[in-house]
Amino acid sequence: MKTIIKTQLIPSAIIFCFALSMATVNAQGTWTQKANFGGTARHDAVGFSIGTKGYIGTGEDMDSLRSDFWEYDPSMDMWTQKADFGGGKRTSAVGFSIGNKGYIGTGMDMMMNNKKDFWEYDPSMNMWTQKANFGSTARSMAVGFSIGTKGYIGTGMDSTGNKRDFWEYDPSMDMWSQKPDFGGTARMCAVGFSIGANGYIGTGEDNDSLRSDFWQYNLSMNMWMQKANYCCVARGDAKGFSIGNFGYIGTGGCMDSLCSDFCEYDPSTNMWMKKGYFCGGKRANAVGFSIGNFGYIGAGSDTIAPYQDFWKYDPAGVGVNELSNPLNIFVFPNPSAGKFILDSEISKGEVFIYTISGEKILSQRIKNEKSEIDLSKQPDGIYFLNIKTEKESFTQKLIINK
Repeated sequence: MKTIIKTQLIPSAIIFCFALSMATVNAQGTWTQKANFGGTARHDAVGFSIGTKGYIGTGEDMDSLRSDFWEYDPSMDMWTQKADFGGGKRTSAVGFSIGNKGYIGTGMDMMMNNKKDFWEYDPSMNMWTQKANFGSTARSMAVGFSIGTKGYIGTGMDSTGNKRDFWEYDPSMDMWSQKPDFGGTARMCAVGFSIGANGYIGTGEDNDSLRSDFWQYNLSMNMWMQKANYCCVARGDAKGFSIGNFGYIGTGGCMDSLCSDFCEYDPSTNMWMKKGYFCGGKRANAVGFSIGNFGYIGAGSDTIAPYQDFWKYDPAGVGVNELSNPLNIFVFPNPSAGKFILDSEISKGEVFIYTISGEKILSQRIKNEKSEIDLSKQPDGIYFLNIKTEKESFTQKLIINK
């Protein structure tokens, strides 16, 4: 029996979030919240797309590791449960798609044992088939992506430590072939994706520290070339995907906190551009993939609990350009029905809310990095949030739309 989950959002509940805030209109991309992931809230799951559908499965929720597997239909904004992953419950695996098939392998099981088994999913049959084991050592927290008709897995952590070996999978031969080692340091919890005929791996955690370096695997030359470092601070457990000729990386665990920043990479110029913040807030170990011209990020966890939310990114959407945000403050959802979450890197300060005519209607102290602002009793309209600390001040427009 399969389970179908559909969330019917009424207009007032649809949440749009501009990637950046403040006053100047600019095509910076927009985030739209979609139906929650159909399974339990979780982190360290696997995600990929096949054709016009997205897929998320495995991972770890509040109770245990999971093996359930779900299909997302963006045209219906609907999740449908599919056959459980054939390799059983696990976390920190890798996945990618080649043509009309999906693949999941490696990861860690319930006994904290690293895995090297590798499985193929056929959506037309809703069936898993075990294929040749990953060509190297059992591992978890690796990266995987596909280029054309081949799949690739590299880096990660096995029983001896972090790895930098890199392997190609040929589904027509059901065979693994070793390729040149990843060009950076051995690491786990990196990000991998492909753009055209090239693959990319960056960020992650090596034996010494978090990393921000970024590398291109040139398929035709069979070699690695270092590219411009990721545009924001070093991190691990971030999430990335590609849309057309651009790559994207965001969220993750930074040195002292979780992150929500989001950046775009242009391989033609070898330049990163900050595109603001992921509108679901700070998190690590999320799932990301792209379908057509849109990207998706969902699930993951903060320092307390896993998430179930799921967001769509439109890189062509017109957002609002952030002129100054010295406190790295993020407010979501915005617009909302009146309740906003304030997420920042400050734990002390004061919040003031003003009407568009300048009347102060609320003031409250900031007591931790994430807090709620409740304006649900106020009428629909535009308001202004002002945050003050001992050294800085920040103002942002809020929209209430019930």
